[in-house]
Amino acid sequence: MYKVSDVAELIGVEKTEIFEKMITHKALLDLNISKIDGVTYFDERGFEILKTLFSKNEDINQVDKIEVKPIKSISKFERERDILYDKVEILKNELYNLDSELELKDEMIQKFQEKLLEDVELLNKLQYQMMKKYVE
Repeated sequence: MYKVSDVAELIGVEKTEIFEKMITHKALLDLNISKIDGVTYFDERGFEILKTLFSKNEDINQVDKIEVKPIKSISKFERERDILYDKVEILKNELYNLDSELELKDEMIQKFQEKLLEDVELLNKLQYQMMKKYVE
């Protein structure tokens, strides 16, 4: 669990920016936020979502520095579209993370199966030795 101040420090943004994202992406983040004794905490998934949201903002800022765009107001449709694009980006990130976790778990299962086979072989040897002593 991460406090808002911890998340801000880890991502490299101000706490107010975290609170702005909590407001603009409320539906996306609500399930990953908990309040304990008046302190707001993010779970691991919430932290990853925020990192993705802020990394996308950095990419946009890089483009804004290169291109000078006239200031215009954003319509409700454009704002909702941007939020949906953010959600798609977050889901892509999560799929990548889940794929990585699955690969790691597959490796762990493989190693566990190998260890089980070694243990079964050892048990068979011990059982054979015990039977041999019992027969004698």
